[in-house]
Amino acid sequence: MKERIVRRTKEEIKKMRGKTDHVYVGNTSDKEIERQVENDPDSYIPTEEELKKFKPVKKDDSNE
Repeated sequence: MKERIVRRTKEEIKKMRGKTDHVYVGNTSDKEIERQVENDPDSYIPTEEELKKFKPVKKDDSNE
């Protein structure tokens, strides 16, 4: 199957509506997340050592 690449400007992306249900995500318990991870072979919960290596993302003020 041939891959189709679509280019979008920053302005177009800002206007697009995401499909994330933020209320559902915010109400998901740790136990539910663990169960979801167990059922998804492409997912895992990072170890404490891996979490220590994470770095915060700086906010891009030009996105506002």
